[in-house]
Amino acid sequence: MGLEQEYDHAAERTMRLRAATDVVAAGQAAQLLLVADLVGQCELEIPRASTPGRPLSGDPDLASSVAADETMVALGVGRGRAVQLVELATRLLRVLPATLDALVAGRLDLPRAAAMAEGTAQLCDVDAQTVQATVLPSAGQGPWDGPSPRAWKARIERAVVQVDADAARRRHLAAVAARSVRMWPNPDDGTATLMMTATNRDIAMVERVVSDLASGWPGQSQDGSRLTMDQRRCDAVLDVFRRIRDGEPLPSRPGRTTREPDVGLVLHADTLFADGPAAGAPGQIRHLGRPAYVDSSTAVEQARASILHGARTQVLLVGPDSTLQRVVRLRGRTATAWTRADLLDAVRSALPGLRPLQTDRYAPSTAIAEHVRMARATCSFYDCGRGSAGCDLDHDTPWPRGPTEVGNIDPKCQRHHDRKTLGILHSRLQPSGDVTWTTFTGVVVTTQAETFPGYAPGEGYGPARSG
Repeated sequence: MGLEQEYDHAAERTMRLRAATDVVAAGQAAQLLLVADLVGQCELEIPRASTPGRPLSGDPDLASSVAADETMVALGVGRGRAVQLVELATRLLRVLPATLDALVAGRLDLPRAAAMAEGTAQLCDVDAQTVQATVLPSAGQGPWDGPSPRAWKARIERAVVQVDADAARRRHLAAVAARSVRMWPNPDDGTATLMMTATNRDIAMVERVVSDLASGWPGQSQDGSRLTMDQRRCDAVLDVFRRIRDGEPLPSRPGRTTREPDVGLVLHADTLFADGPAAGAPGQIRHLGRPAYVDSSTAVEQARASILHGARTQVLLVGPDSTLQRVVRLRGRTATAWTRADLLDAVRSALPGLRPLQTDRYAPSTAIAEHVRMARATCSFYDCGRGSAGCDLDHDTPWPRGPTEVGNIDPKCQRHHDRKTLGILHSRLQPSGDVTWTTFTGVVVTTQAETFPGYAPGEGYGPARSG
């Protein structure tokens, strides 16, 4: 088979895969409609079928529970799966019918429809429908045409925080109050797991200290085998606890002075100063895995506390289309000292001294690296959740044919960078910052960076309020 025939075969296979996905989505939608119809029948007929003179049990979800039993028998599935189907079918039909319609039309797959139902479960019906109306237009014509699964969930999460900031704040405070350390055995391999839940600032502090300790830990074990960074981090943490147990001196932190942990909190200036169209926009937490969103009050509280304790202050100059123009690093100030006028004056003073966003060298400068990693929070490959802080900075067009400048560099995790180098993947960084990827079999997908706080629909400067 010639190369052209191979590409034709791959293209046909992709089309058939997508057509099959449409059929599956239509079948899943039909299944949910039938389950919802079953719930309705149970709600209607169970009261009439009960024995006269014998009251029904006090279970308010009796009809749903019976419907789950019926679904188990009809489909041959377990109780857990049956309950999931009943809950999802009921919510989509009664609260989120537009999401169900999108599933019927093949614009969404079942996991994305379920993400909408689960992500809005804590909202009242009106607010859930507002989130649906905000996020659903980005779905595209098929699951492959809209946001990736991670991006889809992030947009739902962001819209939920925006539509009910007070509830998001209460959930945050409740989660902080429930902070905990848990441990459990892994019986299959003789290991155990330790899990800590705390504020993002505290976890960022722990992560920074653990990374510092691991950097000073030997790179080889006693038998001479190479230790991965994860192994070194684990060994360094265990060493601290052994020292405490045995009354030995604790290790020092090599190569870094103590300062406030940088959790990568991004928020709009309107939010910080509680004034302007984006005053209520959510803040974004980076550098702890997939970006997460917090309500405006929590974002302001964390920003002021971080600035007060010496965290870096950076101002992002963002264009109307949410594209990053420049990153301006400012000298630290106390939270009470910043006013909008102070901030503008500081930015104007810093602008003449900014380093150029290009260099004649192969290695990107600090200014270039900072700009690229701030412009895109994760690896640029489709649905890759690797944070850009841990990614390689790749010359999209290889150097020296391609220059070392922000228009030719984007973050790629080591795995996707290696596959691009091997020719298994191909990428093309667009002037807009979007990255068009071509897979080994010729499938083309374009990934976009998520908009900055304040620029999503309904956040002040987003499409819903522009014009």
